[in-house]
Amino acid sequence: MTIYLIDYENTKNLSGINNLSADDCVVIFYSNKANSLSFDVHKEILSSNAKIEYKFVDVGSQNALDFQLSSYLGYIIKQNENTKCKICIVSKDKGFAYVSSFWEKEKSIEIQILCDLTGKEQNSPSGNGDSDIESILRQSDIRLSESEIKEIFSMVKKYKTTQTINGNLNKLFKDSTKAGTILKLVKPFIKK
Repeated sequence: MTIYLIDYENTKNLSGINNLSADDCVVIFYSNKANSLSFDVHKEILSSNAKIEYKFVDVGSQNALDFQLSSYLGYIIKQNENTKCKICIVSKDKGFAYVSSFWEKEKSIEIQILCDLTGKEQNSPSGNGDSDIESILRQSDIRLSESEIKEIFSMVKKYKTTQTINGNLNKLFKDSTKAGTILKLVKPFIKK
């Protein structure tokens, strides 16, 4: 049995749902930001053998859906602690790699992070994926121009300390809140 927790707000993709088995369970977390399906996707859901649940989440702040999905993950882990079920989070959000890492260290539970239901794995934030930095910045809720994304990318590659990058982000944006949010996004990529 595999349980898939889908960050639909992030992926807006259910490709592969019709290939799942009757032993699988799909929990789709969605919000007002992502609450519609095409007829083709609707047909795929209807033809799926998997058990499908929908969780509408209120989002009033950044990452609200992620927090609720992570909380539900803990509930799922407790409910299935005596079973051999596999748990997957379907999202392009790199932050879930840290949730997975926490549970692996805490309880030796492997949580796979997938980009979609076809099984394509998300690369973990290893700090050496150049396009990953730009991708994370583009997917964030922060509005950034392409030139700002390129400049942030250049900073992360050029400077070796969080403090130096933070100082440069503050100079660039003249907004410590925005700089701090961006720093959190790129921190896994800063060379130690």
